[in-house]
Amino acid sequence: MTERCDFTDLEPGMCAHCRPALSAPLGAGAPSQRALAPPDAKTEGAERPWFTALYEGLCAACGKPFTAGRQIRLETPAGWRADCCRNTR
Repeated sequence: MTERCDFTDLEPGMCAHCRPALSAPLGAGAPSQRALAPPDAKTEGAERPWFTALYEGLCAACGKPFTAGRQIRLETPAGWRADCCRNTR
């Protein structure tokens, strides 16, 4: 039997309750961003899909804050590009 979280009943690696909090400042390109990207998307400059942000952050292109619910895209190594800069490079 595998180890499970007492609170969520998920495996500890999949449970936000069990994982340690990220200590990087908001939008600063937390080290885990590279780990979250699919293996084939870890090259710099590769186009990533747009998706809905679950958390607030800072746009890597312009530095403006974005809120949960906005469209964002991962850009390595810069961080998260928000839809405010969708058409800029």
